[in-house]
Amino acid sequence: MTPGSKRCILPSPDRSGTGFLFLAQELRGLLSAPALWTMLIVLSLLVGYSFLQAVDLYAQASRTALNYPELAAGMDPLTGVFIPTFGAYYLSQTLLLPFLAIRLVGLDKQSGALRLLLQLPPPPLVQCGLKLAAMGLIWLLALVPGLSALLIWILLGGHVYWPPIGSLLLGHGLYGLVIVTIGMVAATLTDSLPTAAMVCLAVTLGFWVLDFAAAGQGFLARLGHWSLTGMLHRLETGLVSSGDIVSLLALALFFFLLTVTWIHPGRPLRQRMVWSLAWFLVCGLALTAGLVFPRHADLSENRVHSFRPAVTRALARLDKPLVLTVHLGPGDSRLRDMRQGILARLGRSVKRLVVRYPERKATALFADSQDDSYGLIEYSYGHRHDQSYSNSPEEMLAIIFSLAGIRVAPGAKPEYRGYPLVADPGRYWWWFYLVCPAVFLAGGLLARWWPQAVARGHVPGKTVDDSLEQRKPTNGGLS
Repeated sequence: MTPGSKRCILPSPDRSGTGFLFLAQELRGLLSAPALWTMLIVLSLLVGYSFLQAVDLYAQASRTALNYPELAAGMDPLTGVFIPTFGAYYLSQTLLLPFLAIRLVGLDKQSGALRLLLQLPPPPLVQCGLKLAAMGLIWLLALVPGLSALLIWILLGGHVYWPPIGSLLLGHGLYGLVIVTIGMVAATLTDSLPTAAMVCLAVTLGFWVLDFAAAGQGFLARLGHWSLTGMLHRLETGLVSSGDIVSLLALALFFFLLTVTWIHPGRPLRQRMVWSLAWFLVCGLALTAGLVFPRHADLSENRVHSFRPAVTRALARLDKPLVLTVHLGPGDSRLRDMRQGILARLGRSVKRLVVRYPERKATALFADSQDDSYGLIEYSYGHRHDQSYSNSPEEMLAIIFSLAGIRVAPGAKPEYRGYPLVADPGRYWWWFYLVCPAVFLAGGLLARWWPQAVARGHVPGKTVDDSLEQRKPTNGGLS
């Protein structure tokens, strides 16, 4: 370079602590948001109400079970207490969490800080990952009411079987991950926070439509498999399926990669579209692999999702297609029970199972009930056929084994004795209705006061903005 020549030089960035500063900045922004603490206070009230009501109903049913021991097998704390309690998380994550997730990108876009943040050393992929990590820490904070309900249940003398509890937490964690990534991509693709909120709620409510589609037949029933609520429900009840886990992870990864692709305003539209299509194909292949090669694990203590081991081994020996033709209408409760019970378990045990639902064209009310074939179940295995009107799992299995020529060794399914408990949770109302809300309210006030104290120099602190100020070139940036 010749003497006297001048060029603009930016100081070399120090990459060592930028990621930590960025994560701290995201956490500070989330913790200072009134929406977060409002959500936590509402969540505490919802969890408390759900838990206290669930334990009270469980105690009433337990009184009957103690008088009639044969009813005790139906007393399962997972379905009677924990799933209703964590239903509050399902509501909050569906209706409240999107508004918090939108802030991760939307506020930076509105203030213009996004263009400045994209010039920092961490690439957009890392920055979006740090935003997601910040939301993960917030989600752990939101678990306080639910975990406290679990502790109170133990203090009341309740039984806890930990494997399905882990599956329940995994399901809600993956569901929340999908909701957060939907909020991030909605804020990236829209120009205002209200529009992003409408888009996010439209997508989440659209998944609710799949729940109704699951009650149909044919293509609608297959489409209902992608329902987020359905996948969450299976994980809640202790059924861990590779298909559900891969599906939730693939959806979250797809929305996350869309955010990374579209967050940078300087990328050409064509490049964004190409990368979006590539992410769709990659995530679609991963999702398909999870469905084609399914793996299942029944973590429930009462083994509600499984046959007894001898039956499972016998069904695995069926080497020919097993075809079941079920003559029931889509709105029949018997068909719904069969799908959630015997047919679902057969689908996980039989390698080549085909279930058919003939179309029924009823022309008048109760026309189906006047059809002689209504309620009939036809069985076909190889060249052998049979039929029956019974939808009892024991009789259906007997017909299937008879057609296959298989004799199952007698053996009782491990008996689940149940865990009835008569307890009064009313004395813990103050924890959910007073202590937790007060703690979250104090946390919100502290989070609002802390940045002001840092700005006034009362407490030490450093932000990404401070780091940017230190990197401004001196002397006009010329040398």
